[in-house]
Amino acid sequence: MFGGSFRVARVFGIDIEIHFSWLVILGILAWALSEGFFPTQYEGWATSTYWIVGTISAVLLFLTVLIHELAHALVALRKGLEVPRITLFIFGGVSHLGRQPRTAGEEFFISAAGPLTSVLVAVVTAGLAWFFSTRNEQAEAVFTYLAFVNVLLAIFNTLPGFPLDGGRVLRSIVWKKTGSFRRATRVAGAVGQAFGYGIIVLGLLLFFTGNTFNGIWFALIGWFLLTAARAESGSLQLDAMLAGLTARDVMREEWVSVSPAASIQDVVDDHMLSGAERCVIVAREGAVLGLLTVSDVRKVSRDDWRNTPAQRVMTPRDQIVTVIPDARAVEVMRLLADKSLNQVPVIDAGRMIGLVTRRELVDRVKLTEQIGPQRSEAAERELDETVPR
Repeated sequence: MFGGSFRVARVFGIDIEIHFSWLVILGILAWALSEGFFPTQYEGWATSTYWIVGTISAVLLFLTVLIHELAHALVALRKGLEVPRITLFIFGGVSHLGRQPRTAGEEFFISAAGPLTSVLVAVVTAGLAWFFSTRNEQAEAVFTYLAFVNVLLAIFNTLPGFPLDGGRVLRSIVWKKTGSFRRATRVAGAVGQAFGYGIIVLGLLLFFTGNTFNGIWFALIGWFLLTAARAESGSLQLDAMLAGLTARDVMREEWVSVSPAASIQDVVDDHMLSGAERCVIVAREGAVLGLLTVSDVRKVSRDDWRNTPAQRVMTPRDQIVTVIPDARAVEVMRLLADKSLNQVPVIDAGRMIGLVTRRELVDRVKLTEQIGPQRSEAAERELDETVPR
């Protein structure tokens, strides 16, 4: 979902990323404020003034969203969780945690930090609006808008629509009551999906009663919440299907190896087309030099395949993403998705011992879906009480 993001800053060791969709909503919001909201609230300004105030308000709104997400991140860091990045996108922002919270208390405090911070921001901006009320009408307008929107942001995020903050608070409460993270996730996910459907219905009602813009916006938000809740439930199901498996369990122990001098044409003809191999290992006397993938091959003009050796276009060993044999299979699958990879070598003590491919992992998951995981009741109970790391 966040593949189209780029880093713009680093705060407290956390990468701040902006998704391309954020640029779209920033422009739409600046236009809506400049041409609609502020002209109806404040008369007599020049057109350029409306646009300056509207643009500044849109940028500051997303700054407050970033502050909201930083609150989550700083509490998470204090609890010992890694937070590699925060992404701002069309519907707000999201803090990417390195792992799930270990306890219901951790989840509660991390989730509650965001709405509480939005309330604090609303109080501060309301105070600034009062300060400028007799000094500068434009500044008063900006801070009044920010105070109002941050109150709405706090209220919206406390609603039990998983994965909103309120949904995560709900999960922490159910988790505390039942002692089961997975059961709590299923409950919160179900509530979140119902909440998403409800907002979509509200959006459609607004749309067909003439409130076109708000109707479309609410429908999009509902769709986003519904999709996110389903993704969280799907992630939980994936954990269950691959539970207990490591990279060693799912790796392929045989792979195709070619010499560094082999031409791309020979590799394509002999292995990729005839053998349906998406990658081959480039090695010399047993020593791995790199990995030649379909993506590497596509970088070379077809006319040059015959005269281009594999070593020239391969991904060198020091640039290859690898995993250790004990890496959890579910984490390997997520790594493949996050890095847009089709395979990852398994390295043990500096030596390649296997290859995990996305295709084979997906086939394993599909097979498990068809026949069902074969576990004892005791194993199922143990799985249910385990928090995914």
